[in-house]
Amino acid sequence: MDLSIETLKLEAFLMVLVRIACFVAIAPVFGHKSINGRLRVLIAACISLTVFMAMNPDMPEYSTVFGFTFLLLKEAAVGLALGFVSSLVMAIITMAGEFIDREIGFSMAQSFDINSGTMTTISANLYDKLIYLIILITNLHYYILKAVVRSFEVIPLGGFNLNIIAMYTHVIGFIVEFFVIGFRIAMPIFIAATILNIILGVMTKSSPQMNMFAIGIQLKIILGMLALAIMIMFIPNITNYLVEKMDSMLTSVLGGM
Repeated sequence: MDLSIETLKLEAFLMVLVRIACFVAIAPVFGHKSINGRLRVLIAACISLTVFMAMNPDMPEYSTVFGFTFLLLKEAAVGLALGFVSSLVMAIITMAGEFIDREIGFSMAQSFDINSGTMTTISANLYDKLIYLIILITNLHYYILKAVVRSFEVIPLGGFNLNIIAMYTHVIGFIVEFFVIGFRIAMPIFIAATILNIILGVMTKSSPQMNMFAIGIQLKIILGMLALAIMIMFIPNITNYLVEKMDSMLTSVLGGM
């Protein structure tokens, strides 16, 4: 039995592996710090083998070892860019949770997030875990993988050419949307807290002897918890919207490469 492998095929597979491995390293779900590093390598290898056998991409020409190294660096840049954009979309949830906790008075209660390596608030952690859970239950992580597989059709091996103007336009536009989407997610809590502040302000004018500061803290927490309980039913819609936004952003980034 002949087990020999063509050199060009092996090199093409390595280029596919580098792009997908860099994507898996930082992408949502796959790049979560709770996933063992060896398991991530295994996931990247299995996906790369499947993509390589299904698409059989052509190996670009090169002359020296440095040329092949440069091709690998280009594939790594594509994978890291796609993974970074995907993780940036999911960071909207963390920002929305911080908006919510600041309004209801939970901003001081923070816990360590192993994925980002920073301190995050309670609502940010809650939303983050719920959305990741919904993504896994509904198989939306396959939708994320579909985006990186589609990148081989848009950008073949060695075909990375950065369009700085287009990329700059997409990044600036997404930064604006980043804050708008996060605020829209936290909007119900913000409106409820604003109405409560108006009511407390009116009560302070009508009854100056009452300590509205002490009463307001408790009312904000109670109202905030009730609003969070109501907003739980909208988590699937938020997840679906974020995945669609992720796909749209990845398509825009691919168009700038």
